[in-house]
Amino acid sequence: MTAILVRKLLRDARPALIAVCLLLFLFSALWVKITQRVTAEITPFFNTVARVAQLPPKLFEDVLFKGPGKVSQAVLGGADLRFERPMDFLAVGLLHPVVIILSSVWAVGRAGGAISGEIDRGTMELLMSQPVPRNRLVLAHFLVDCLVIPILCLSFYAGTQFGLWAVGPFEIDYTGVRAVLTRELPPGVRLDGFIPAQSEVMEVSGAAQLPALANLAGLLFALSGITIALSAFGRSRWKAIGYGVLVGLLMFIANVLGQLWDDASFVRPFTAYFYYQPQKIMLGKPDGWYADLGAAWLGRPGVALVPVVGVLFAAGAVGYLVALRVFTRRDLPAPL
Repeated sequence: MTAILVRKLLRDARPALIAVCLLLFLFSALWVKITQRVTAEITPFFNTVARVAQLPPKLFEDVLFKGPGKVSQAVLGGADLRFERPMDFLAVGLLHPVVIILSSVWAVGRAGGAISGEIDRGTMELLMSQPVPRNRLVLAHFLVDCLVIPILCLSFYAGTQFGLWAVGPFEIDYTGVRAVLTRELPPGVRLDGFIPAQSEVMEVSGAAQLPALANLAGLLFALSGITIALSAFGRSRWKAIGYGVLVGLLMFIANVLGQLWDDASFVRPFTAYFYYQPQKIMLGKPDGWYADLGAAWLGRPGVALVPVVGVLFAAGAVGYLVALRVFTRRDLPAPL
């Protein structure tokens, strides 16, 4: 009977699943092109201008992320990323608001209708009239998450691989840079020694993205578990989704606020997004798989490290356990 429930839930989720997978695929492929444009064309131009004018190499980046731009920098991974490096810029794709919003909407939307949605539609009484224990319904939703979350993550990876194949090598052609500067700069300015004579091909690979997708899977499962716990308490699908969106939004705002304001950093570990740092995993940082609670709570970095993927999956599991306990003990209202 559990297999029948799983097939039913997969059939119900199929249109939305296809749409979200397609959007993730297209965005990740587009992000590869954006990465090539920024790292192979725009950044080399500004770096060359900085060398000719004898300015600090990070001047343009400092100006770009000054003032309100710090919010964008915090959302896109902080000050540790070097946007002139293709792998660094490619890793930002997993932190982009488009990916976070799509992932959050999928997790909250599907889990929000898991239990309260059946009650809201009036189909829960019909479902419970069958020889199906209540815990089997929660188990079926858990199994569906175990199936669809890897599909969502692999669709993003497939888009990256397709994008890398479509755009070709990341080659810096300094001929265009030299032509523009020669045309725009005064005749007396010498460019010899500032602009390389030959093109440069930068190394970029999407293989490092695979382990980072485990962090995305953990975020999806955590949000799904939190929302299904909220769904188990209610009888209205849209109220459960609304509460799930509210919780997710508050966690996101608290995490960004903690990044921008040191006095508020203590709230970050209470949010799921604090443990979402796929850029560090993708770039092979030594502490990429861990979140530093010591820095957030004690002001002492490195004294309390916790695994980011483990915490997210544990949060999702706790949510499912809460949903299981509440749903198996509550009274179901009669359909209106």
